[in-house]
Amino acid sequence: MAKTAIWGQTYKVLLDTGLLQNEFQLDSSQLDGTNILDGTIDFADVTEYVQSVSIRRGRPDQLAPMPIGVATIILDDQASQRAFDPSNTASPYVESGYGIAPMRYAQIYGGTAGDEPLFIGRVRDLDIDYQQPNVSRAIVSLVDDLAQLGRTNLTAFNPSSQLTSARVSAILDRPEVGYSTATRSIATGNFTCGTVAYDNNDNVKSAIDAVVIAEDGRFFISRGGTATFQSSIDFTFGTATLSFGDAGGTAIPYQALSVGYGVETLYNNIQIGVQGLALATAADSTSQSEFGVQTLSLNDVPLNTLAAGTTLAQQLRDKYKDPVFRFNEISVVLNGLSEANAQAVSTLEIGDLVSVTKSFTVGSPTTVAKTMYVEQITHNITPNSHTVTLGLGQAQLLTLFILDTSALDDVDVGLG
Repeated sequence: MAKTAIWGQTYKVLLDTGLLQNEFQLDSSQLDGTNILDGTIDFADVTEYVQSVSIRRGRPDQLAPMPIGVATIILDDQASQRAFDPSNTASPYVESGYGIAPMRYAQIYGGTAGDEPLFIGRVRDLDIDYQQPNVSRAIVSLVDDLAQLGRTNLTAFNPSSQLTSARVSAILDRPEVGYSTATRSIATGNFTCGTVAYDNNDNVKSAIDAVVIAEDGRFFISRGGTATFQSSIDFTFGTATLSFGDAGGTAIPYQALSVGYGVETLYNNIQIGVQGLALATAADSTSQSEFGVQTLSLNDVPLNTLAAGTTLAQQLRDKYKDPVFRFNEISVVLNGLSEANAQAVSTLEIGDLVSVTKSFTVGSPTTVAKTMYVEQITHNITPNSHTVTLGLGQAQLLTLFILDTSALDDVDVGLG
């Protein structure tokens, strides 16, 4: 049964035990009834035994491949009378033979009504810790569907030249992958992949990661379990979904903020090896004179032409040629927030834009505001608190060009 925390958010944790419900049974079910041939998963609600939940999805920076999303649920196995212990044949969860077994589904929900997904994935491990004389806890480790893609290999095929988005779909459509079309959200790409063939045993996740590099985009599993492809992280007219600040007002208060200003995102010499072709390059001599040569090398990028490789190299050069003062990470404690703000924070998604303002009592200026992309999301939930930490990536924002007002050489304005 869902539980409401002292700060107003409601949580629910469901685990797949292998049992089905609503199965169609010959000579019993009605043809126009609610039963279906394969049935639906009969999830066990284990919320009452949850001691803590941790979730991490997303990547540490915008140039990194998207790692597998993970979550950990710690359950009071003693209070459940060893219900989670796979060696306990008297457990109500082993009626199907294996109980809460590896690769079975798991769902974690939050929000005001306990119906907002925070993580949808599968069980990777179920471990039991015992402490004498009779204390036991179950540690359930979860992974999202990127793990399944990482454990699946392709059979050889030679796709036609197609947009990056179409290439991602083509890979997911392969019979050896068989990823459901009902749980995809594929945005239209801006770059085109070439016709380079895939070999037997090429890894599915690695193949998609290469397409993401060609697009300079994102591919991840959303908090609701949807495989999501987002196009180029380039200049945008977008506005922030939420605003965070430390000076009161309508901005949502944050607990901690970290700042970065270094070579981690400084690249003024971009070299892209286009798969099957040659090396595409883009450099900025002014930046090299100021900061030395800082090279970003990408190999075997599956683009269709060398010109496309040059365009991608120029896009990356323009984004990373100068050091940028940036907010790396922000932590928000949901305790004390209004229910609406707590729900808004806990349901942020990778790729959302957020605005962050830091105030100072000395120096100039007295406030610094940045609009950043959410690249990583972690949740740490206990009976006493829920902390959300957002890993941030730089966003290049444009404002609309205004006739007779905007300068023609202003790189921060666009036609829209």
